[in-house]
Amino acid sequence: MATKPLSFLFLLCFFFLTKSKAEHVAALYVFGDSDLDNGNNNQKPTLAKANYPPYGIDYPEGATGRFSNGFTIADYLAEFFDICQPPAFMGPMATAGKRPRGYDYASASAGILPETGTIVGPNLNLTEQVRLFRKTVETILPQRLKTPEAISRHLSSSVFLVSIGGNDYSTNYLLPQFFNSSRLYNPDQFAELLINQLGNHLQEMYRLGGRNFVVFEIGPIGCLPTTVALQNINGTKTQCVEKQNDLVSIFNAKLAPKINHLTSSLQHSTFVLVKTFDLLLGLVENPSRYGFKDSRNPCCVISNSTGTCVPNKRPCEDRNSHVFWDGAHHTNAVNRFAAKEIFNGTSFCTPFNLLNLVSQHAPLTSPFRKYRNF
Repeated sequence: MATKPLSFLFLLCFFFLTKSKAEHVAALYVFGDSDLDNGNNNQKPTLAKANYPPYGIDYPEGATGRFSNGFTIADYLAEFFDICQPPAFMGPMATAGKRPRGYDYASASAGILPETGTIVGPNLNLTEQVRLFRKTVETILPQRLKTPEAISRHLSSSVFLVSIGGNDYSTNYLLPQFFNSSRLYNPDQFAELLINQLGNHLQEMYRLGGRNFVVFEIGPIGCLPTTVALQNINGTKTQCVEKQNDLVSIFNAKLAPKINHLTSSLQHSTFVLVKTFDLLLGLVENPSRYGFKDSRNPCCVISNSTGTCVPNKRPCEDRNSHVFWDGAHHTNAVNRFAAKEIFNGTSFCTPFNLLNLVSQHAPLTSPFRKYRNF
């Protein structure tokens, strides 16, 4: 009978130890596309925005620009780290508060290449996002952290999320009627181009002070409802368009060695690679295994031209059972599931999950140094 209290005590100690490790993340800095955009496109003249109902139906503040019914993966990771959600850099809350809390620079329709996604309007491409981060380091952080040493400690104790590249295929390479990239590069060459440019941007973030990076693979874009609907327009029953999945798999295969090279060449840096492709493909192919029922149909009523939710149309009631919220983005339930896997799961991150990143592999100069031996 004595084992029960001991087991409870062990679990209680584990909970507080886990929480104490996570608390030593200073901030999140977020780079990417619509999967992580939390409002940067709201004031832009673009079709790629989500600042209207039914987006945000399950988010406390309603429609904020997040492409989901609720929270993004970055929102959930901030919760797990016990830190504030990073505000949209282009949003009204960006200048609020006196303490630095990171920023979200992600922009819907954006890609690694500057021309990607511009067919629907302007966006913050990755070059522009890194430029805004440079502005943050050089002009904003010095107003809140008074010494270069304090800025360095803050940045080396922060986590950098980078999830981008899917649009470089779906709204660039796969649209030869608008872009010439598929005529200039074969699939292997195009993936190499993207990987090299992404690597250059990661090195620039490192030069500016970043040390802890979480880089996402491109997900299975051939399984998105908008993609599948176009393929099945003649009555076929394709679950995923394998040609598109094969294209992004070339990119993903090159991403891992690039991340390994950056880890070995950038002193005191740590990179985590998120296996987004396998994580999301599993949800599509076997939703019931993960507690979902529908991995084909969007929860909201979508526009045939954009794949986004039709304004003010009531979405499905069983949102927690759907994998897809609209034609290209996931529900709050999927984002929470993915964030939990990334934070402390064992299957979809390499070489370790985010909890291990901040507790064991932080730079020696950062506040989580004392937890390195756990």
